[in-house]
Amino acid sequence: MTNQSASLLPMIAALKAATAAKDRTATNAAAAALLQARAPLGAQWRALAELMRVSGEFGLAHRAMDAFVAAAGGSPQAQFAKVVLLTQTNRLREAHALIARLPVDVPDRAGHAYVRGNTAVTLGLVEEGREQLEQVLGARPGWGPAWLSLAATVHLRDHPLGERMLAEAKAAEGQAPGDYARFCYALGKLHADRGETDAAFAAYARGAALLKAERPYSRAGNEANALAARSGFEGDWFERMRARQTIATDRPIIVTGLPRSGTTLVEQILTSHSAVADGAEISVAHQVAVATGGVSAEAIARHLAAGGSLEAMAGLYLHLLSERFGTAGRIVDKTIDNSRFLGLIATMLPDAPLIWMRRDPLDSAWSCFRTFFIHGVGWSHDLGDIAHHFRLEDQLLAYWQARLGDRLLVVPFTDFVTDPEPWIGRLLRHCGLADERAAYDFHQTDRVVATASSLQVRRPINRDGLGVAEPYRRHLKPFVRAYAA
Repeated sequence: MTNQSASLLPMIAALKAATAAKDRTATNAAAAALLQARAPLGAQWRALAELMRVSGEFGLAHRAMDAFVAAAGGSPQAQFAKVVLLTQTNRLREAHALIARLPVDVPDRAGHAYVRGNTAVTLGLVEEGREQLEQVLGARPGWGPAWLSLAATVHLRDHPLGERMLAEAKAAEGQAPGDYARFCYALGKLHADRGETDAAFAAYARGAALLKAERPYSRAGNEANALAARSGFEGDWFERMRARQTIATDRPIIVTGLPRSGTTLVEQILTSHSAVADGAEISVAHQVAVATGGVSAEAIARHLAAGGSLEAMAGLYLHLLSERFGTAGRIVDKTIDNSRFLGLIATMLPDAPLIWMRRDPLDSAWSCFRTFFIHGVGWSHDLGDIAHHFRLEDQLLAYWQARLGDRLLVVPFTDFVTDPEPWIGRLLRHCGLADERAAYDFHQTDRVVATASSLQVRRPINRDGLGVAEPYRRHLKPFVRAYAA
């Protein structure tokens, strides 16, 4: 054993012990020590990068990935691993620039074109993205992931891609269930664009059934989660907690509401303001909940009684925010399930403005059912489950309105898109932002939007999202019955 290897053993042991103990501070310190020592970890740097990414420590994750690339001699395969990390941490401009410099057969031609095509589409480079995704289908006819991305880039009613999709339907059927489900969602969009409502619903339902089989949804688990989210925040809880918080907590702007309810639109409007740097779905509150031991007021109280502090809780949230976005400007946090963390957020971040988007339930249900969500939305694959989840969210909204009062701004989507300027002004005032023309011209803002609404928010506000479920009302009767029960 060399002297260097011997000196590294305590650092590696410290990392393993800290990870096993779920001690974030010690884990970060051990990772930083290994990086400082330029430890010869070789391929293990990649595993360390993933560990840091999952915990939200993006700075350490990228340093570890750079060490992996260096250890691999800068090989194209190692640089592709860096591309993947860049996409996972929302650094899509860097990811797109790097993959464009790599050989087109890394990791293989289809995989290369797929990643490059998706980053291009997300960046608004639609023509480039479409060209890359069509290359994928040249190598993998009928491949669901490519068709799902490609279908989102164009209205398919009279586009030749529609006939190509139908021609590849047989090839798509032989794929793994998850990939075929993606093809079904793309096929649903084709039929919807053509006004073929029965065929569209059938395709979406087929894809949803495939996903439901792979991702079972627990109604009991969702109920327990919603109950914990609103447990114990009674009386003057928030006033007492506000008096205990000693650090500034006004940097984040919290936006919540059901998926496809206009949260991305609000994010785009706010991030067009000069004082707001960026925004995304970031799951930072989840990391704090893990450290705190739960989301209920009882869990927070136990954590504080055991020596925890509101300053440390908020400090962790703000640190992870900076890891993703840097330290300048305010940030919009529009994570899908923020409704389940609202008590925790309102407790530790007493100065953060809170916004809840509310859309017509039928339109929202149909939009969720027809959208392929990458993860975390298991309730969206069944109309009865959608109704169950919506009722839980309605209960949460009523609870938080009663306890947070004017601090929670509820924005009706229909009113918002029908008469947007007064609502945009109200949003800005609620967030303590000066009135700026850029917020009203948000569709001209050049920024990355990595959600299913990435193309819509590059258009001016319109009423296209109103009444979208009406042609499918007959098919949505199971939702209507379950939601009204």
